[in-house]
Amino acid sequence: MFALGVILADPVSAQGEKLRNVEQNALPDGGSSDEIIVKALSLPRDKLPVNVRWAPVDNTQINIAYERADTFLGCAFAKASRDWLRKAVEGPPDFASTRYAQGMVIQTHWGCYPPPGDRPAWNPAEMGGSFLHRGILLERTLRQFAPDASLDAAQTFDPKVRARFRKVETEHNRYRQNPEMSGYIVAACLVQTQPVLATRLVRSQQGSDLERGLEQAMLVNSTECLEGVKKLSIEPTTLRLYLVDAFYRWVLTARNVSTLIPEQGV
Repeated sequence: MFALGVILADPVSAQGEKLRNVEQNALPDGGSSDEIIVKALSLPRDKLPVNVRWAPVDNTQINIAYERADTFLGCAFAKASRDWLRKAVEGPPDFASTRYAQGMVIQTHWGCYPPPGDRPAWNPAEMGGSFLHRGILLERTLRQFAPDASLDAAQTFDPKVRARFRKVETEHNRYRQNPEMSGYIVAACLVQTQPVLATRLVRSQQGSDLERGLEQAMLVNSTECLEGVKKLSIEPTTLRLYLVDAFYRWVLTARNVSTLIPEQGV
């Protein structure tokens, strides 16, 4: 976990990178309109600081899987125990009790999943390892309990917030393994250096051109997070889920709270 501390950007180096991008007058940033963000997808890739390409996958199937999981978890989320939700959302990733809690949220509300049909008994521990379902649970938590959540550079570059993030996340991610650990580290850096774009990304529609445009803008404006990598192949939904995870954790750190899920009520 030493790498988590190393990859978080230094305020001076990040600001210098942003100034160079402004001088180029070509790359969209957090102040750019949605239209400009999307138009930038047509910029020649070899002219960008990072050559961002989209993985040759069946996006239709990915979008369908996301939509079905989101619909199911929207129903399950509304009915689930707050205690199980907190354990699933706030627990250490890849830890047995966290997986079990996610599995319980899914298993105890299996009737939410269309079509219902007859299914064999499931072990909650085996159902709790879905990266997609975990990411959507985080999105649902933000949407339900912190719809106004946002970040800016004053928060993510605040020395006290950065120190707290390093300390808390080192412990929180102690069970994470590669490649998921590496993905999270990069996402945490991207959210820190591009907090406004990250806020907009979390609020964007999954599978949209705006989502891809925001992801590209974050990557090309934060080369310091990529440790020298100049060419990337990205699956947009996977990157989105990493960024949502990192955004959620930065919001907790900025607010200095351990959860966004209240004990009871709406």
